[in-house]
Amino acid sequence: MSYQLSELATRFDLELKGQAEAQIQAVASLQDAGAGDISFCVSRRHLSVLEKTRATAVILHPDLSGSFQGNMLLSENPHAAFAKIAQLLHSQRRNPPGIHETAIIHAEATVHDTASIAEYATIGKSAIISAGCDIGAGCYIGEGVVIDEDTVLKNNVTLHHATVVGRECKLHSGCVIGSDGFGHAHEGENWLPVPQLGRAVIGNRVRIGANSTIDRGALGDTFIGNGVKIDNHVHIGHNVTVGENTAMAAFVGIAGSTKIGKRCTFAGKVGVADNLVICDDAHFTGQSAVRTDIKEPGVYSSGVLLEESRNWLKNAMRFKQLNTLFKQVKDLSRNDSNK
Repeated sequence: MSYQLSELATRFDLELKGQAEAQIQAVASLQDAGAGDISFCVSRRHLSVLEKTRATAVILHPDLSGSFQGNMLLSENPHAAFAKIAQLLHSQRRNPPGIHETAIIHAEATVHDTASIAEYATIGKSAIISAGCDIGAGCYIGEGVVIDEDTVLKNNVTLHHATVVGRECKLHSGCVIGSDGFGHAHEGENWLPVPQLGRAVIGNRVRIGANSTIDRGALGDTFIGNGVKIDNHVHIGHNVTVGENTAMAAFVGIAGSTKIGKRCTFAGKVGVADNLVICDDAHFTGQSAVRTDIKEPGVYSSGVLLEESRNWLKNAMRFKQLNTLFKQVKDLSRNDSNK
């Protein structure tokens, strides 16, 4: 599809500078863009690349408009405007409705006429697949699973029994939803398994990345709120609650029964201990270890900064000596006060 620049400006409420009739067919990076492409720039650090771009148009913040002589669309949030235009120009095609002959559908399952079920998918007893759903090849959908309208499961997704997935979600290949949580009782030298009787409930417009896992609740449910975005290789333990529009990058781990508020962000490899409460609008930088409740919005960090290995080893040894040094300083201070 092709759109005039003026059409894009009107559709997404953007200010246009340049040739209104310029034709836009695709999106591309500043470096790779050519005729018919639109790109975006959000930082002065990229001005040298902006000057050389061959894009037909670029989306810019108004503060950067004086740094470019070509066609432009101005937005207070260029990245978001770019995302909307990219969705328009590169909307993903859905598979046509119908059930592939190799799919296994239980006689008591319900599959809407407009849903698409690909090769070797398995749909269990009493499962409900709603209108417009697209179920990829090799997916396993267990007994009593409910999937709301227009949700997409890429190939080889597993939804264990009684899992609920909302509308307009996208679950990527290899993710597992509703597996048993890590519930065991300790008796002597043995670990006794505790039955995991709750569900995993996924809200609307949730994105779950490849090979991520979300455990079912032990008694109550594990709940993922509307608009949550989860990257690849994320693990969410049993009975966790994740508030609306929270985002998690790769390799985040959330231990059981933690309650996470709305609009939080977790950078890569953040680890969160069990049974914590995290307020709305809390943000954690990469590799942070969260071990206590977070009661105030803000940005939180922990971990050890990267440095040259020889210096790191020296500092690591000094870290082991901190308690001894602290006691020595405390004793010196006490002695001075007694003089």
